Amino acid sequence: MKPETINSELNFDFANILFGGNCNMRCPFCIGQHIDPARTPDNLREFPPRNFDTFLALIRAHNITEITFTGTRTDPQLYWFEGELLRWLRAKLSNIHISLHTNGLLALNKMDVFNQYDRATISFSSFDPATHRKITGVKRMANLPEILRRATVPVKISAIINEHTIGQMDAFLARCAAIGVRRVALRRLFGDTRAWDVLPGETPVRYFRNNPVFNFRGMEVTVWNFRETSTRALNLFSDGTISGEYLLAGEIYSTSV
Repeated sequence: MKPETINSELNFDFANILFGGNCNMRCPFCIGQHIDPARTPDNLREFPPRNFDTFLALIRAHNITEITFTGTRTDPQLYWFEGELLRWLRAKLSNIHISLHTNGLLALNKMDVFNQYDRATISFSSFDPATHRKITGVKRMANLPEILRRATVPVKISAIINEHTIGQMDAFLARCAAIGVRRVALRRLFGDTRAWDVLPGETPVRYFRNNPVFNFRGMEVTVWNFRETSTRALNLFSDGTISGEYLLAGEIYSTSV
């Protein structure tokens, strides 16, 4: 697809590169389970990702300035060419801000690459081993204090709100504050309509994309409900599909050939 054929009226807040393949966690709540597996083949050894030239053309045409490395059912730090793709993007796009959304298990082994991003978000929902295993399906935990100590880029923590974590929220946030976390996103699971009293007695200081933001224990804590979020992303799936809808319910601009 040529850039001049793109609907110029569509606006995107950022772009996602969604890697596909096996993961080093087995999260039972993974949102990737809601995506057609045919759209998320393993591409962890492919460089560059499929349909990348069209993706770059769309980024330029829509003046997108933020790109996130993330995954559907895998962790982006499992991508064999993570560092190469980072450098390639910076060479091809000017004024680009690149973020990482990871589970953190490989971060300490790849700190040289981790610190090449502009910022990182680590999915980490509990310091309690039993709760961590319920959330992730594995025993191994990211060494969050050491990652924060060695990180030279801003790190945000993204934690799930559900029946396993809600009773530990105060202790979890206290520990985050103690190890130097400055930003936390508490996110509802996709499709969960239960009314959680996440920060009882606290009043939002502002709203970001329709989500309340609190100043709690010296941290910026946002309670995310993706169904209420006023944001739009351009998504590159591992099969080469490019879509403005994460669950592929909307318009698909182009597919791999």
